[in-house]
Amino acid sequence: MVGPRLAHAPTDPSIRSAPVAEFLSDAWIGELDRAARAAPGLPSLRSDPPLVVEQRVRDGQHEVVYAMRFSADGVHVAEGPADAPDLVVRTDAATALALQRGATSAQDAASSGRLKVRGRVEGLWALGEALRTLDDVFREVRDATTKPTHGGA
Repeated sequence: MVGPRLAHAPTDPSIRSAPVAEFLSDAWIGELDRAARAAPGLPSLRSDPPLVVEQRVRDGQHEVVYAMRFSADGVHVAEGPADAPDLVVRTDAATALALQRGATSAQDAASSGRLKVRGRVEGLWALGEALRTLDDVFREVRDATTKPTHGGA
C-alpha cells in the first residue's frame, strides 16, 4: 500500500491554500470516501444487497487496492482489498490517471487491454445512470489531486 502523501500547494493563497492528495495515495482514497459520504445526491446509488467494486492499480512495484461499496448505508470507499468483491477492476497507474482525468474512457482502456474487469458486471448495470453521479461527487477530489512524484503514473 502506498503511504500517505500530501503535496503542499503553492504558497500563493489565490492558487490554493490547503494540501491536496496525491493520486493513489492513502490520503487520496480517504478524500474519495469523504466526498462519497458527504454527497447528498448519492441515495440513488444505494444497493441492497450491497455491490462491492474492488480497484487494483499497478503503480510501479506496488499494487494500490481500494474498494467502493454501494449499500443501503450509501457509498463508501476504503483502502485495501474487499472481503468478497462483486467486481474487480485492474489497470496500470497511467491508465487509472487517464481515466480519473477523463483523458480516456473505460471502454477504450478495456478494448486496448489496459483495463481488465472480472466478476458480476450486471451489478453495475443495475445501478445504471445513477453511476454517472459519481463524476460530479468526485470532481472536487479530482480537481485537487496531484500527479504522483514517484515513477508510476
